[in-house]
Amino acid sequence: MAPIGVGDVVPDGTISFYDENDQLQTVSVHSLGAGKKAILFNVPGGFTSTCSMKLEPGFIEKTEELKSKGVDEIICFSVNDQFVMKAWGETYPENKHVKFVSDGSGEYTHLLGLELDLKDKGIAVRSSRFALLLDNLKVTVAIVDSGHEGPFSQLESIKMMMMPSISNLPRDLVEEIVYRVPSMSIRSVRLTCKKWNGLFKSRSFMEMCIAKEEAAAKELAENRMIVILDYNVRLMGIAVNDNPSIKSLGKLTCLEDSEQVKISQVFHCEGLLLCILKDDDWNPSLGHTRWIQTRSASAWKGRDYYKYALGYKNNSGNRSCRSFKILRFTDEAKVTEETDLPVNPALRFEIYDFDSDSWSTLDVSPHWLIGYDRGVSLKGNTYWSVERKVSPLNDHIICFDFTRERFGPLLPLPFSAWGEEFASLSCVREEKIAALLQSSKTYNYEVWITTKIEANNVSWIKFFSIDGLDIEWDYVSHKSFFIDEEKKVVVVFNKEGIENTVEVIGEVGCLKKWRRLLPEPCWPIVCSYVPSTVQIKQHKGVKRKEQSD
Repeated sequence: MAPIGVGDVVPDGTISFYDENDQLQTVSVHSLGAGKKAILFNVPGGFTSTCSMKLEPGFIEKTEELKSKGVDEIICFSVNDQFVMKAWGETYPENKHVKFVSDGSGEYTHLLGLELDLKDKGIAVRSSRFALLLDNLKVTVAIVDSGHEGPFSQLESIKMMMMPSISNLPRDLVEEIVYRVPSMSIRSVRLTCKKWNGLFKSRSFMEMCIAKEEAAAKELAENRMIVILDYNVRLMGIAVNDNPSIKSLGKLTCLEDSEQVKISQVFHCEGLLLCILKDDDWNPSLGHTRWIQTRSASAWKGRDYYKYALGYKNNSGNRSCRSFKILRFTDEAKVTEETDLPVNPALRFEIYDFDSDSWSTLDVSPHWLIGYDRGVSLKGNTYWSVERKVSPLNDHIICFDFTRERFGPLLPLPFSAWGEEFASLSCVREEKIAALLQSSKTYNYEVWITTKIEANNVSWIKFFSIDGLDIEWDYVSHKSFFIDEEKKVVVVFNKEGIENTVEVIGEVGCLKKWRRLLPEPCWPIVCSYVPSTVQIKQHKGVKRKEQSD
């Protein structure tokens, strides 16, 4: 049965309670609420800690205020017998108005469509936490939390009870009110009604949220970064001011079976994330979540050596209409465990198109080697550092143009480096590319950023250089980093033995270093994150059977 919602008339049913004279009364819900404004709220069980300490006391404390808003009846009921409800009510001697009623059989809870199966907890069927504001038996506000230990906020529910006319408020004011709801209560708000659920999908509301988040980050001088921690994707806030700090702002939880999924790589492009799973050939991309199956790798089992990139075809100025694609390829040898000798696999370059939901093979004959598997996405294209096959030095970068589906020419780096000296590339506010060099001869750090970057042209300027003797020496090879242009610092994510570290480095040396901050076996990966309203379009066939070559 569908849960009751705003606009519905509550069904009639029989409930029991002890009145002020300690007499058992059995009445219908309609007889209690007809012609009145009433609050009807339910909890999983009397005497439970959350209900006793948070939910019920809140309604009792706010009784007079609620009645001043025109509320005639406040009714608390649960799937407990009338004796339990009577005893529970007596634990609140200050209560004068809240009725504790019994739905002992759970029949009325079933009529509301708000049953909660707790058999796995050894309890049987109870009720979801919810609060309904009724006007002559018609629901005008509904707040529901289906979890028995979920984030139901009695404070937020009471506030909603006090604002029965919120649907008549101007849209911009409604957006402002909903934006201020704590994150733990958002699910309850979305379940209130279709109109409010739709609000979270509207472009204007998302743009307002993004603008406020960016303003808050700027006020706190925080860089918002995507970091892989323990094979999970997290959003981190990293401040590089006079007192550098780092904090977790949230975890990616939209993926199905997210607790079991292990993510080994993540790539960012225009607010979307491409996540590569550690133990499987599935790639979830974040916008709307979409799972994409790769082609079979049966001809060569070295799938760990595949490299990925997320980009889009520049066919429209409208960000929401861009055609996103995934590049997947391998261009290097694999060393077998049996012989410890390199095996040269057939070169393989293939591209996935979100619009057609299909893979195609590209004809590429590289005269270069992409020695590091992480590229940088910028304006729909992806850039990597490369070695020419005639030289082992990192002295060029190359661009893959997703519009043309072709690699561009080799573009010069502002230096030549051996692999251990070069930390690959990083994106600067989705506008520029940065390169980090640590000389093995002088020990100096050099940070360069682009003044111009295109598929066929690049120019660089030195951002800053520092004396590496003031910094604990360690090769920067293949490490994730980002730079803060305004503060003139570089933040390097590193792995030192069994420890993972984050190091903030400025022109005067190391400003801050955190150890054991990222305690997991995988290498820390970081990329700048700029939120947007772009979403990946869904395809009718969400899950596909594996393709063969």
